[in-house]
Order: sequence, then C-alpha cells, then structure tokens
Amino acid sequence: MKVVIDAQKCVNKRFARVKCTDCRDSCPAKCINETLEIGNHCTNCGLCLAVCPAEAIGGVSYSVEAVQQLFTSQEPIRLICQRCQPDSLWPCLGFLDPTLLLALVFSAEDGRREVAIYQEECRQCCDEIAEHLVRTVAEANRLMGSGTPRIVNAKQKFDGLAPKAVSRREFFAKLWESSVSTIRDIAFATAEEMRPIPRRDLFSKSGIAQLHQSELYNQTTFKKLAVGKKCNTCGLCAKVCSAGAIATASKEGIFKIRHNPARCKNCGVCAVLCPQGAISLLPASLLAETIVGLFNMPVCQDCGRKYQPVGNAGVCSDCMQKSRIFSS
Repeated sequence: MKVVIDAQKCVNKRFARVKCTDCRDSCPAKCINETLEIGNHCTNCGLCLAVCPAEAIGGVSYSVEAVQQLFTSQEPIRLICQRCQPDSLWPCLGFLDPTLLLALVFSAEDGRREVAIYQEECRQCCDEIAEHLVRTVAEANRLMGSGTPRIVNAKQKFDGLAPKAVSRREFFAKLWESSVSTIRDIAFATAEEMRPIPRRDLFSKSGIAQLHQSELYNQTTFKKLAVGKKCNTCGLCAKVCSAGAIATASKEGIFKIRHNPARCKNCGVCAVLCPQGAISLLPASLLAETIVGLFNMPVCQDCGRKYQPVGNAGVCSDCMQKSRIFSS
C-alpha cells in the first residue's frame, strides 16, 4: 500500500459525529471509499496528505525522514516530481501545503530560503494537482507578507538533479533495479516509514517566530477559535483537541479558554462536539496564543457551588455522585 490512514489520528475514526471528507473530496483518482479504505488505483499523488486536517495520512514515498532532509541544508530548495525528473525524491508534489512551505523558507538561518517549484507540466498530468499547487504557493507567499516572494515557480527543470547519460544496457538495469526497489519499499514499508508528516510541528519549530507578531490577511491556513455566549464551561473542546491548541483554566468561578492558531489543525472536532454549539473557526489575524473566552461558571442546582459541568448536567460531580448513591 502506497498510502495509509492512521486510525488513531483520523477524526472520522476517532469521533462518530465528525464527517470529514477532505481526503475523499480531493483525491483525483477517487480511490478512497466511504470507509476510508484506499484502493489499488491510488496514483500516489500525495494530495490527501496535504489536505488531511488531522495529519493522519502517511505514505512510504513521503516519509518524515525524506522531508527532514530538506531542512538539513542552507541551500535553496528545488522541488520537482519524478515524472519530470526521475531522480527526484517525490513521485508528485501534491503533498505540499502552505505550512510545510513556510517551514522550509523559515528554516534557513536568515529565515529567507528560496523554494523553487517546477510545475510547468502539472496540467499535462493532473488538473487537480496543478490547481492545488497554484493555491498553495499563492497562500504561502501571501502569509509572508509584502516583499520578494520566497516561493517561486521554476520555468525550467533543475540542472544537477537529472541522472547522467547511460548506455541502453545500463538504463534497463537501473530501471529494473529501481522497479524492484520501489515494489520492495511499498510491500515491506514499516509503520515508521508510513508515519504522517508533522507539518504543524515543523512550522512551529522553524516558522512561527517569523510570523508570530505579524498580522495575517486574506488567508485560510490558520484559524482562530470563536466561542459564543452559549458556552457552559464544560471544557470538552480542550479535551478533544489532539493538537493541544486549546487550553482551559478556572479560578474563583471564572472559566478561561485560550487558543493557539499556530498549533490548530483546523479539524473542526471541537466545533462539532461542543454540546452547546458555541464554537466556530474563523480565519486568524494573529498566530499568537490569545484568550478567546472568559465565562462565569454555572451554579450547582443542589449545593449552590460553582462547578464545571459534564455535558449539560445541571449539578456538580459531587452532587451527581451523592444522588446515585442514595438512589441505589
């Protein structure tokens, strides 16, 4: 299998009420079915990896180790698919997304590494990938603000990446060796090799300092949490957030909710599972963690103390426990 979905991270697998269809909707080959099984006609384009909000999809051809190689040098980065240059690391460039591109740009010591992407032939192969790359590059450059774009479209293939000329015998020998190696890698890939790319973590390590105090305009990559007056301070949002982007605290009957847009993966689980329907996600204007809600905690109907409810319960956990004891 070229691509796998990690059931422990996939929001559909974890929460029955969440109906995320991003991977299915984006797949050019339509090879992901309703139960999120991936068919054999997968083209290994990597687009599902880029659009999955939970970072739950990994591929042997898009390993974490291969991506990390891009961060080890201070040289400009050149990205091209294997169809255009067979010695490229990447079968396709559909796996790219704005956060990964920003992490690559900001990983240089001066925070301004150039990333060149060859996409001149993308439409000959797949319109969906071509459109995705156009949107991704534009969004990443927009997030960096005014100035010379650091992510550029290369008009020509890259010198130094293409293989040296070989004889006909050598060509077929290398072709056979490459085919056997590819089949072996896919057939015997380990769980570590199929691990999803930790895009937000890579961005947090190399890119967040560059954008932390910058105002963001006209973007959809980073979201902020908006909490309405219907919030009953249950704190479920923080408990279900796998990214650790939501934090809650209570003191003297006041409940505080904090949100970190840089860590938020936009999966929407908090909004779907909120018992009161009090949460929504909006485009963020800043990446800094902020307080998004201050609420008075409810008063227990039995003992009169302020408490943090479980769901829509009208009494505190102590009174709830007492009620169960007496009723039994």
